[in-house]
Amino acid sequence: MDEFPRHQTGVTFDIVNSTSPHWSDGYYYTLGDDQGRVAFFSALRLYAVNDVMDAFTCVSGGGLQHNMRFSRRLRPRIDDLECGAMSVEIIEGLRRIRTKAEPNEFGISYDLLWEGFTPPYNEEYQITFAGGRLAGERSNYDQVMDVTGWIEVKGERYEVEPEHWTGVRDHSWGIGPTGGPPSNVAAPLPRGQPFGLRQWVWFKLPDRAIFWHFHRNASGQLTKFESVCMYPYGDDREPYTYTNIEQDLEFVTGERRLMRGTVEMTREDGVVERFLMENITDPVYLEGGGYWEGYDDHWGRGVYRGDDHAEGETWDVSHPTLIGDPKGIAQSRPDAWCENFGRFSSLDNPADVGIGHLECVISGPYPGFSD
Repeated sequence: MDEFPRHQTGVTFDIVNSTSPHWSDGYYYTLGDDQGRVAFFSALRLYAVNDVMDAFTCVSGGGLQHNMRFSRRLRPRIDDLECGAMSVEIIEGLRRIRTKAEPNEFGISYDLLWEGFTPPYNEEYQITFAGGRLAGERSNYDQVMDVTGWIEVKGERYEVEPEHWTGVRDHSWGIGPTGGPPSNVAAPLPRGQPFGLRQWVWFKLPDRAIFWHFHRNASGQLTKFESVCMYPYGDDREPYTYTNIEQDLEFVTGERRLMRGTVEMTREDGVVERFLMENITDPVYLEGGGYWEGYDDHWGRGVYRGDDHAEGETWDVSHPTLIGDPKGIAQSRPDAWCENFGRFSSLDNPADVGIGHLECVISGPYPGFSD
């Protein structure tokens, strides 16, 4: 890239315009099947300031979550998208990606070709200041994918094809809370008001893909909302957004875990689209991939652990919100934050059914839910 006249700073492309240890750039892949057998979450990220690359794969199914985490020194192999047993190959930018995991001691291997079902969607740029400091900055684009290949977990093999599987990928970069060691030098950042309810959803229907992301506060008011309906490559219809979202959710009794719910979204032209969403997989807790304090040393992602590092384990996730983790990596979180795959059905057209990434988190007080 240094050969092209596209520089935006006074340094070469291997150096980022930030000194924050929390700056990172990388990929996030999620995949599930329409029977709810497998929820697959994987990522690879570069921490240029820390000279670290790390990667993980977590796969849930049958009441178990299998985790593997890798980390290595970034330079001089900064252009090699390989970390431990895992690798990412860019075949055609924004269209075709291949992810692989070679057989390894943790029993998770795969070879998956990700082909864009829709063009990428560029989410709204986010920047946050707190205490007079830049606290967060993030750009990312998302894409619903047709995925072909196979996954093998502890000797059980799953053949993956687009008719019954859906993939969602995210490429994000910036400063965020999911990487880099905490600082004990600077004063702690002031804590903002937590959201009451959060959803981040992407799902594929036969002729389109739909995204929504919202936060509601403790009184149920919508404080953040972004959405889009996108059409596949080759479809000339223009994407459109929604102006409002309303939902009626049903949770596992006494637990912070969504079972099912209905959603009504109002389009810009006033038409209301209605969907039933149902959680169909075991949860995936991203601590298994190193988020928050989720490494054996509890330091989280983006931390130098030597030139090559590997670790992993299997958790019992058969309970709706409690994690059976003998190593003690997964710290109990009040919000029981996890990821799932779900089934989405149009309430206005019974043939309009698909699956996709379903995240639903209750962080604080929220109307209609109590412990």
